[in-house]
Amino acid sequence: MFIGHISAGYITTKGILKILSHRNTEHLRPGHVLFWGLIGSVLPDFDILYFYLIDNRQHLHHGYWTHIPLFWCAIFSLIFLFSFAFQRISLRVCTLVCAINVFLHLFLDTIVGKIRWLYPFSDQDFVFFHVPSVHDWWVWNFVFHWTFLFEIALMLIAVYIIAKRN
Repeated sequence: MFIGHISAGYITTKGILKILSHRNTEHLRPGHVLFWGLIGSVLPDFDILYFYLIDNRQHLHHGYWTHIPLFWCAIFSLIFLFSFAFQRISLRVCTLVCAINVFLHLFLDTIVGKIRWLYPFSDQDFVFFHVPSVHDWWVWNFVFHWTFLFEIALMLIAVYIIAKRN
């Protein structure tokens, strides 16, 4: 997925904020929740820096630890424990929203990218649809694949939500 992650994160986080608006959440700042939701929507792709600057594009970046679900389970579990220990409800909510968006990111990557959902228990790559290599520049293979329409739809829905708000 190239352009759909942040749109999906925006849609998801706005939906969560709508649910939270019906609860007693005066201590939560919607801007903070939205910020952490959007960060979570792209957080696994921070490994792109390592991919280009250090690894010299030697390995598919979906194989790095930032695309391993168990890694995120461990990180978010530690933050949740911290939030309960110090009774920080806002930290708990922002962490949950960030975690939901990280796992949404991994799910969306599974559509045409390889994600090792069971690692370290299995090296099995999971992918829903294979994108054939027919174009010289690898990016065009994804842009001209029918699944890219899903990314465009996510962007249009996000734009609609933004426009509807104003």
